Amino acid sequence: MDLTSFYRQMATFAQWKTTLSQHLQHSQQWFEDHSFPSPTARHCLQQAQALLDNDTFTVACVGEFSRGKTELINALLFSEYGKRLLPSTPGRTTMCPTEIFYDPQSEPGSVHLLPIETRRTTTSLNNFKRIPKNWIKLQFNPADPESVDRAMSTISQIKRVDASDARAMGFDPQQLSPSTDGLLAVPRWRHALINLDHPLLRHGLRILDTPGLNALGNEPELTLSTLQQANAVIFLLAADAGLSYSDITIWQDHLQGLRATQQHGSTITLLNKVDTLWNDLGDPEQTEQSIHQVREATARMLAQPMEQVLAISAKQGLLARAQQDDELLQRSNLPRLELLLTQQLIQSQQFVAQQRAITDAVQMMQATRGQLQAQLFQSDQELERLQKQLSNPTELQAQIRQLRSNVRQRHQQYHRQHLDLRSYQRQIDQCGQQLRAPMAAIQLEGLITSTHQQMVKSWSFVGLAKAIDEFFQQLQHKFNNIDREAKTANEFLLGIYQRTQYTDGQITAQQHGFQLRVHRQRLQQLEQQARQFRRSLGTIFNSKQRVIGRFINSLVQEVRSMNTALQADINLWAKEALAPISHETQYQKSLLDQQMLRITNLNQHQTGQENRLQELQTLIAQYEYALVGLDRILNEMDLNRETLPYKKHNSRAAPTRAALLSR
Repeated sequence: MDLTSFYRQMATFAQWKTTLSQHLQHSQQWFEDHSFPSPTARHCLQQAQALLDNDTFTVACVGEFSRGKTELINALLFSEYGKRLLPSTPGRTTMCPTEIFYDPQSEPGSVHLLPIETRRTTTSLNNFKRIPKNWIKLQFNPADPESVDRAMSTISQIKRVDASDARAMGFDPQQLSPSTDGLLAVPRWRHALINLDHPLLRHGLRILDTPGLNALGNEPELTLSTLQQANAVIFLLAADAGLSYSDITIWQDHLQGLRATQQHGSTITLLNKVDTLWNDLGDPEQTEQSIHQVREATARMLAQPMEQVLAISAKQGLLARAQQDDELLQRSNLPRLELLLTQQLIQSQQFVAQQRAITDAVQMMQATRGQLQAQLFQSDQELERLQKQLSNPTELQAQIRQLRSNVRQRHQQYHRQHLDLRSYQRQIDQCGQQLRAPMAAIQLEGLITSTHQQMVKSWSFVGLAKAIDEFFQQLQHKFNNIDREAKTANEFLLGIYQRTQYTDGQITAQQHGFQLRVHRQRLQQLEQQARQFRRSLGTIFNSKQRVIGRFINSLVQEVRSMNTALQADINLWAKEALAPISHETQYQKSLLDQQMLRITNLNQHQTGQENRLQELQTLIAQYEYALVGLDRILNEMDLNRETLPYKKHNSRAAPTRAALLSR
């Protein structure tokens, strides 16, 4: 096993998620075991669990043909197979966008291939992913190198078509080499999905290999969606050739805007094949200086930080690992790339840990512990007062009546707060309706329909540009309306937390306020990509109508997806805005219900005085047992303190159950 820093960090990341997931399951079981299956707690824990289950670390490799993208992936995945996994020899390389992942719920050891003929339609790639019948499936045995090789070689297959067919599928015939019979070679497949059981992939790594400008230009959703969601985008160049025209086009049309809009990702530029600049017979310092100058020039032209521009040799790195040559591996600079990926992975882990679903779950458990600890302390005091009256039955009965009266008053207080919360929740639901209204499905579909009609009336470059500009202007206007509603809703929410005198109410209200920022960033990403797409059309507008149609369909689909996410966030906000207060009230009321029952039993039983207090002692012992279990969960969670942002709790030095019962 090749224990690189990246490999170790992926394993650590996977273990962190697994451990935290187990803690969440233990928390849910704790509530069930202690007779408090709170709907609020269950929802909060399920949200955190879903976030962990769906999280992956995606690395997208972007660049023109023959830049070494596939060889780089082979070097990263070499540890398991000891050979090239993907075809990357001359004349045998990846010809279509390829996604590599591990999904235990599907069929590991399979390749799904989408025929290139599907490009004749304007149906987007994401839509085709939901239509299994259009895909060709191949099985392979991961333990059999020949079986793996046969399956992977299909990705490099080509087919020969005439110029009209090539044009219909989005290719420029002038950029294709004709054979002796005049036919042109195009990729056989439009897209490939590889489900592979590999340690890195099993730990959550997902890789996307994109074969050149043609794929990015003809598959708009790769730019509109996939690259935007990647945790790390690797842009590969040839160290010996520098920036070509097509390299610059890829950067300007598809990557340049990512750095400004990526939420928790990074773009790394690799000058691959740096071994072509090695001069073993010359001065090593001069060679290093030449490589540094190439890096510096590339960083300057791309306006990218120097630390994000590396010179590497994926081929030599792969060879070094095959020969276990550590000196050659260091010279290939592959470990430096893996270090950058490791740093990005750590940032992604911190990003996940800081998501509200995770922090809410942890804070809810802490709040529960605080309430249980306070109730236990109070019960200890009540027991002590009752024990002092054991010798005087009259005083004991008076003390029990007073205790019952105090508990009843507190119970009524929390009952009133519970009724207030129901009223507050109805008002929060009304705020949610106001937030949803500007981007309601019927409103959005009406805007999409009117924009499409405008395009049809004026099917020209100017008409397209005008229609898209107006489309985004309308969307921005709707977002501004939502922003105003959000400010009103958040002010109302803050007022609720202040009225209920919730601990850290202002901070909690701010954490639970509705935020439009992420969705507005996504809208800006789509608008920027649409603007860049229009610029890339240039003078070939008429010959790109099918690509334009595919882009428009993809853009509309992404806007719908953005709106679906927005509406889901609004619904979730309305459901969770009062969750901390609701959980605290429900749990405190549950504790008081139990205490009221015990006190009622104290008053009704006709047995001896010692036996009457046994009920209260048993209740305290149950509290103690529950607190020990909750402390254990929180102490285990404290192992994640480097990434989990929450306050450390104070342990109560509580007596054992035997000690309580022997008082």
